[in-house]
Amino acid sequence: MPASREAHPWPNPSRRPRNPRATPAEHRAVLRIASRLVDEVDPQRQAAVLLAGSWARGDAHQASDIDLWVVGRRGRDRILERDGHMVCVKFSTAADERKEMRNPGRLDGAVPGWRNAKILRDPTGVAARLRSEAYRFRWPPVRKARDAYVADLLAGLAEEVAKLLRAIEIGERETASVQRNLLANRMAFLWLLSQETLWETENGLWETAGRTSGAQFRSAQRAALGTDQPSWRASCEAALRLYSLTARSSLATLRGEKRRVVLAACRRAGYPIA
Repeated sequence: MPASREAHPWPNPSRRPRNPRATPAEHRAVLRIASRLVDEVDPQRQAAVLLAGSWARGDAHQASDIDLWVVGRRGRDRILERDGHMVCVKFSTAADERKEMRNPGRLDGAVPGWRNAKILRDPTGVAARLRSEAYRFRWPPVRKARDAYVADLLAGLAEEVAKLLRAIEIGERETASVQRNLLANRMAFLWLLSQETLWETENGLWETAGRTSGAQFRSAQRAALGTDQPSWRASCEAALRLYSLTARSSLATLRGEKRRVVLAACRRAGYPIA
């Protein structure tokens, strides 16, 4: 006999907001939670402790995690739960933070993160100095490292282009979808980095890329991400086009073997760069 169909045990989630914007009262409550945690995460009272992320910026939603930075001593990062909130505690030194503000793979979050962070305790003044350095950040000193980083990633992702082409050819839809998503994910990051545009976190990264990139990139990104519900094949093609557009925008950073690898990947994909 066929199994009886059971009623789904979950309510329809579309009928109620699941993560609305936090109210001013909730922001004040989170600030009290963070203040209570200062001594817990730094019992010696020698490090700087900051509230970072969306609760510091003032644009948090009710389910946003609370980001605490403890600067001045090393430790294992922690995830806590306090009053229904997830608390992510990051431990680092001042030297670590300065490296992040010069690291092309990290400065996108580090520089604006420091600019917006709320200092909860700063016994030696190190947090105030680091925040001042974040405000003074300029692109020229990191351009050489940025160019090398972008070139390395584009060349490395050429393999993912080949994997996507193979999966499309033999009809492996799930594999192709994963490769499509991987390319669509990374291209926004590389585009913004090459255009010297900082963003805060991954929240809104793709929207920022879409707003600042122009019609071609925006259209390809929306199709690759499935925003406008294109067909499976059309979304895969859009991811290949997105790779080529990003490579074209970063062509000046590509040299030697990496340049040949990336240009060959674009030709194979069907979107050659002249």
